[in-house]
Amino acid sequence: MNFLPFLLILVSSFLQGHVFAAKKSYVVYIGGHSNQAGRLLAQSDEHFEMSCSKELANDAIFYSYTRHINGFAAMLDEEVALAISNSPKVISVFENKRHKLHTTRSWQFLGLERDGEIPRSRCGERLSLEKT
Repeated sequence: MNFLPFLLILVSSFLQGHVFAAKKSYVVYIGGHSNQAGRLLAQSDEHFEMSCSKELANDAIFYSYTRHINGFAAMLDEEVALAISNSPKVISVFENKRHKLHTTRSWQFLGLERDGEIPRSRCGERLSLEKT
């Protein structure tokens, strides 16, 4: 009899973890900037809200891309991501993946000194102009 409460807690924690594990970070790309950019972003938000409730949409979106591209990042189920990707106004939906950095010494990699100054170049030292 003492085993039953432990089993219920274990099963409920497993199911709860499984539900949270099903959501992944997706980037919804709507396109580059144009005169219709803001309108397209608003329409895609409306489409996302139609796929689920407005509250879920507000909770799911964690970043909006508005400076260089139009789109947003959200925690979505695979089914919702597929539904959004089927919208004619959405260019693509892809899983947001982490990338490993290739260097931890960026300043040295770029040829900069520790203080951030660009090293002096010897280019043009022997250059002379002659008037003809």
